[in-house]
Amino acid sequence: MREINLYNISVLDLELFMNVAKYGSFTKAGEKLFMAQSVVSKRISQIENELGLSLFIRNKRQVVLTPAGRVLEERIGNVLDDILDAIQAAHVAQTGASGYLCIGYLEWGDLTFIDGLRKFIKDNPQFSISMYRENFPELREGIAQGRVDMIFTMSYDCDVFLAGEYDILKFQKVPLMAHMYREHPLASRKSLAIEDLRGQPMLMVDQKSSSGYGEYVRGLFRKHNIRPVVAQYAHNGGEHIGNILINKGILLASGQFLQNSVDGQIVRVPVRDEELYVTVVWRKENRNLVLMKYLQVLAEEVDSETL
Repeated sequence: MREINLYNISVLDLELFMNVAKYGSFTKAGEKLFMAQSVVSKRISQIENELGLSLFIRNKRQVVLTPAGRVLEERIGNVLDDILDAIQAAHVAQTGASGYLCIGYLEWGDLTFIDGLRKFIKDNPQFSISMYRENFPELREGIAQGRVDMIFTMSYDCDVFLAGEYDILKFQKVPLMAHMYREHPLASRKSLAIEDLRGQPMLMVDQKSSSGYGEYVRGLFRKHNIRPVVAQYAHNGGEHIGNILINKGILLASGQFLQNSVDGQIVRVPVRDEELYVTVVWRKENRNLVLMKYLQVLAEEVDSETL
């Protein structure tokens, strides 16, 4: 059996391998880790050489795990999480913190909770808080695997969370907005009804990224006996910014999305009689004391807003 020198393999290398395996792309893995595609490709080749393994099959469209790569992915995933958790715990111990809370939040959402979180940190300097900006699938995966203690997401993406395993708090009510190019015929309206969107090309989030979004939007149209005209799908709303700017269609998203429009070129028109919630999700089995204390603060904020 070949002797393997692990001294030349770092934690970052393992994380790089896992991201290439996850996205099936050197480019997307590089974007996640802020590395150029060429650097990712070269380093993966070096890792394969160090380990004496062929981990990926390369073709023009994607990279696919080999049988050896699949075994490594299955075995190394939990180990990598344990290593990162151990390093984080060591940092917490070094700072003298008595507790740790990891929060995931939606990558394109405005941080409406941040002022309250700053106050929580100020009132509880003994706690260490970390935050991670992720998309819908990453948030769901993170909370399911325990990489984060809680997530801030949108209410329409919460149907996947089983009631017996997760608790959900509707943290903040937000309006539903129709996002469109400033020269769109509907852009001058003060507000819209769903009926006004009949026949309009719509920009949608794909089923894999958020099945809840598609069902929510189709449900809105269904109530008015309208079939939406889908112009294009994307993995998230942020990927549709260019499509909005070329006037390809209208994107329905919460008031948290694009609060600062792109140089005034994107107009946000409220949709009447429709609303969404910024939602907090955590696992019932998670008894992290810092989580419990912060959730109590969030619940008090919700109660004060409804008085």
